[in-house]
Amino acid sequence: MKNLPFIQTSVFFDKRYEFGGNQLATFWNAESNKILSDEQMLGITREMNYSETTFVFQSKKASCSAKVRIFTPGEEIKFAGHPTLGTAFVLKRKKVIDSKVDRVKLELGLGPFEVEFLAKDFIRMKQNPPEYLEELNNPIPILKAIGLAEKSLSEDYPVQFVSTGNPFLIIPLKSLSSVQKADPNGREIIKALEGATSPDVLIFSTETIHKDSDVHARVFAPAFGVLEDPATGSAAGPLGAFLEHHDVVPAHTHGEVFVIEQGYEMKRPSKLKVQAIKKKQKIDVLVSGRVRATAEGNFYVMK
Repeated sequence: MKNLPFIQTSVFFDKRYEFGGNQLATFWNAESNKILSDEQMLGITREMNYSETTFVFQSKKASCSAKVRIFTPGEEIKFAGHPTLGTAFVLKRKKVIDSKVDRVKLELGLGPFEVEFLAKDFIRMKQNPPEYLEELNNPIPILKAIGLAEKSLSEDYPVQFVSTGNPFLIIPLKSLSSVQKADPNGREIIKALEGATSPDVLIFSTETIHKDSDVHARVFAPAFGVLEDPATGSAAGPLGAFLEHHDVVPAHTHGEVFVIEQGYEMKRPSKLKVQAIKKKQKIDVLVSGRVRATAEGNFYVMK
């Protein structure tokens, strides 16, 4: 029997709530992780039963402090936001990363991503420049799949796929109540988006629960074994780019932080921050949030 050390964190937690954020299990010891097969990592992820679990390995890239493999209960994925921030937090906590360093690169499936430690529990990552992909001309099937009528859709902005690493279908809704009423059917979502750019969906409204939030969002990713996610960093980047590109928030000044509230319908209230800053010919997308450790221990594998 082998012991694998791990730390559980809550990523994008909101200080106003005792429990919240997106849970993550990080198996941080690269030496211990050497024994694991892909099948075992997927099995451990299903055993932990969070949206994602991460496994740390030594990186062969000189610029990267570690290689991070990210698994959902469905499969391994190349990129995700809250696992990146949570893993960086754990690596610094366990002194895999020098405690004095305030900026590192982690090797993910999509390549190196930069992470910055702005405070002890506040971390920011730089995502890829946004890609504004195709618009969905007929959103009725996907609206039905998430349990909403066509009248709930905002007519002011497009239903559009946007990516800053992972593409998401962004659906603007008229009201907070519409977002809250959504009742996703995983099979129907997968069916409605079969062959599309992405099977992942984000719905949002500019009506919010908290006055300091800019949008209220929910994310559905059943194709990866996650019907709903309480806080999605890889979706916050595309949403921030979408909000900036389409001037969705009237009082917003270009480049300022958007505050996203998510996870309320899952009883996991979360707070994400995103900026889309135009610099000459490119746009920097920065996603940030608070991370805290919630548990630490060992996972036992039979062989």
